[in-house]
Amino acid sequence: MTLVRGRAVALVGENGAGKSTVIKVIAGVHQPDEGDILFEGERIRIPTPNFAHRLGIFTVHQEPSLMPELSVAENVFMGFHPHRKMGPVRWLNRREMYSRAAEVFERLNIPIDVRSAAHQLPIAQQQMVEIAKALIHDARVLILDEPTATLSQREVQTLFRVVRELMERGAAVLFVSHRLQEVFELCSEVSVMRDGHLVGHFAVDELTPDRLVSLMVGREIQLQRRSYERHTDVPKLEVRDLSKKGVFHHISLKVYPGEIVGLAGLVGSRRTDVAEALFGIAPAEEGEIWIDGRKASVRSVRDALNHGLVYVPEDRHKHGVALNMSIAWNLAIPNRAAVYTYGIARRVDEWQLTERMKSQLQIKSRSPEQPVAELSGGNQQKVVFGKWVARQPSIMILDEPTRGVDVGAKSEIYRVIFNLAEAGVAVLVISSDLPEILTLCDRILVMREGELMGEIDGKHASEEAVMRLATGVGAGRDNNGDGGPRS
Repeated sequence: MTLVRGRAVALVGENGAGKSTVIKVIAGVHQPDEGDILFEGERIRIPTPNFAHRLGIFTVHQEPSLMPELSVAENVFMGFHPHRKMGPVRWLNRREMYSRAAEVFERLNIPIDVRSAAHQLPIAQQQMVEIAKALIHDARVLILDEPTATLSQREVQTLFRVVRELMERGAAVLFVSHRLQEVFELCSEVSVMRDGHLVGHFAVDELTPDRLVSLMVGREIQLQRRSYERHTDVPKLEVRDLSKKGVFHHISLKVYPGEIVGLAGLVGSRRTDVAEALFGIAPAEEGEIWIDGRKASVRSVRDALNHGLVYVPEDRHKHGVALNMSIAWNLAIPNRAAVYTYGIARRVDEWQLTERMKSQLQIKSRSPEQPVAELSGGNQQKVVFGKWVARQPSIMILDEPTRGVDVGAKSEIYRVIFNLAEAGVAVLVISSDLPEILTLCDRILVMREGELMGEIDGKHASEEAVMRLATGVGAGRDNNGDGGPRS
């Protein structure tokens, strides 16, 4: 594989294909057993990430790796802090650090206070800090590993604009993404990996999205929209004028049994805040939640679970699974009544639960005792699903359900969602991936800055229609959220 100045090459493949290992070798994290790396014509060895940085090779990873208690500016300049010097004495030049960091975010057109602590930022803005790290040093080789997984469409376009500027200055770009439309938009060439081998290297003009998927997975993947008909006038979940001061206002929506409703919007539209209020993590201050036609009190996670409502969170590593614990342990924890007696796990029941979920969700692993950290992103996400599916919920809220998973795993997760809906579960999907929203949802509700802007019938929805409402351009708000006529 060759990276050339001024060009972007995509590296694609399913999870487990070997993409991350290749990236880590180039970034100096791992050492190759065989083969050579040539940098500007010279054979080199990259022993450490710091050595890679000195060469101008920077990697932006999918999961932000910031120091949470340090400021945004300190994270951006980590290892390269500007100093003042007087004789043998050196000290940090904070004024220059804050000024240069602010300039980078101004270039990105992202309003971030560079003096604020990194942990105060939402996950999408944390990702932009990771990108700023590479920009501040004018990277000669920029490796982007799923950089858009947490970004809105607007932020993706901002990122692509900056990446193109870097390419114009002579940077070579290696772009890893499961969002194939982004590959076709940004890259001129594609390298395809499968099962640790390079399948081939192609010009983008030679490929179609379907052909590229076939090369990646070694099989054809076909997924069509399902047909949904409402069989009752009683919503499984109804929300009436849900509000939280300074966060979201007068949110009203309905989700019927077997229906998949999308909650779309740009990052910062407060969709996750609504989900956390419904699940009792951060309850709303005003409004009502009705389940099966009865008013429900949801002031805690325990309340939500008792009402049959479960939540798959956006950040699976932080809130979804205990990475160092086994698959069996993760699946058993929310299902203690079925598996535990007096705080002690009944091993046979735990094993049976795990095998049932592995079979139902097609979780690929060596054994139930394998740590979740060793699984691919798609299989980790299936474990998160399995925790809650095992409880046989009646309502599922899914926040970015396929973030960071490959196209094969994504299609499998879609089938899981469709099967849940077919079984009568009411599903509310939050996603920044518009093609995903259009594929999954029977109705689409759009939020902007904490308010519900309108509703679109899934059969007639388009990315343009969703974006018009998400940006405030669209008209015709329907805050009933029930698919009725708009006023």
